[in-house]
Amino acid sequence: MKYLRQFAARIVGQSIRIFARAITAVRADWQGIEPVPKQRVYFANHTSNGDMPMIWACLPPAMRRTVRPVAAADYWLKNKIRAFVGPEVFNCVLVDRRPEVKDKPMDKIIAALDEGSSLIIFPEGNRNMTDDLLLPFKAGLYNMGVARPHVDLVPTWVANLNTIMPKGEVIPLPLICTVTFGAPIHVQEGESKDDFLKRASDALAALAPEDRS
Repeated sequence: MKYLRQFAARIVGQSIRIFARAITAVRADWQGIEPVPKQRVYFANHTSNGDMPMIWACLPPAMRRTVRPVAAADYWLKNKIRAFVGPEVFNCVLVDRRPEVKDKPMDKIIAALDEGSSLIIFPEGNRNMTDDLLLPFKAGLYNMGVARPHVDLVPTWVANLNTIMPKGEVIPLPLICTVTFGAPIHVQEGESKDDFLKRASDALAALAPEDRS
């Protein structure tokens, strides 16, 4: 049964990648870093539930195998289909955000880094449904940078997905999606949380296309 589920997960993952490329012609633009299998945290803007699959789908296979998205357990465990796709296809690091839960999300994230995984995270925390370019960043990215300073923190801008898959829509519109990877950053010695998060937000915002309509 275990091997059948692993086989099914590979088939579903390949199908998601093909679908993403067919519908959006998603392409990676490596502006500030090379597409090599090095441990990284890809921190991205968040406007659609399709953001994570697009980043995952445009990574080279050798990198995709070691990348784990950090995602909310309440979303991915909501039904049987999501409970299969999230943990087994994407190999998500599932974190429980409920205040009554004793498990600390950062413990799972650091454990994944210590296992050698790269991560995809959305430091805004929630989907940005406002007219602002980015929502304020949560502290998680800073905490990762302090705890594991050797890991590259890579700004990653997903363009067009709020147009391709607007909120409430199930069928994506066929438009081109670009995922832009910028130069990595690290927490500098003595840098405060607020200063770092502003610098990280600025690095991510700098990758946004001028025309975001």
